[in-house]
Amino acid sequence: MDFLINESQLRTILTEQDKSKMTDYMKVLYSFTNNLVGRVLKVYGFNLKMLLTWGTSVGGMVMPLDNYLKTGNFDLTDDQRYLILAGIAFIIFFESKKGLVDILEQIKEEGLEDTFKTVLEKANDLKSSFKGFLSSLKVISSNFMETVAYSFLIPIILDIQTIAYNTSDPKEAGIHIAERLIASGVVIVGSQALSQVLRKIIEKLR
Repeated sequence: MDFLINESQLRTILTEQDKSKMTDYMKVLYSFTNNLVGRVLKVYGFNLKMLLTWGTSVGGMVMPLDNYLKTGNFDLTDDQRYLILAGIAFIIFFESKKGLVDILEQIKEEGLEDTFKTVLEKANDLKSSFKGFLSSLKVISSNFMETVAYSFLIPIILDIQTIAYNTSDPKEAGIHIAERLIASGVVIVGSQALSQVLRKIIEKLR
């Protein structure tokens, strides 16, 4: 039997689907960071729980690098992959911390220096591109450590672009997306600041 729904009901269904997709993806990013921290602690004894402070932001920056390692011509065990990613995350988010020395020593001990340098170069390219993108919006500082909290947006830029193409009100769209992301419970950026950044991104992508 076929069921007919009106336009309002269709809009509600699509909104809920979009909300679920975005909030679920934020949880995936946080879970990735949590798994990274847990794996490195269990295998190597390095306590990197400070990365959980950035949670989704670490995931947003590091998950694309994880995919690069998985699909590239690298001969790594899963443990070695996580070790390299931990080193990358530590450099990006906590480059002045003492714990980085231990990670780099372990990477050297396992003969992974060349792979690490290759992935670090990719990470710096990603970091610079994202930093430049956010700076072009003219709503936040060009200092990366002041914008790094927004790196959880990297994996969903295409989703935001799709919304940008289909909205006539960037401000309202920015508010709605921000509400959905904040609803995940794992995004540390404030709703007002996030909605402002999202509005600028939507305006830029339209």
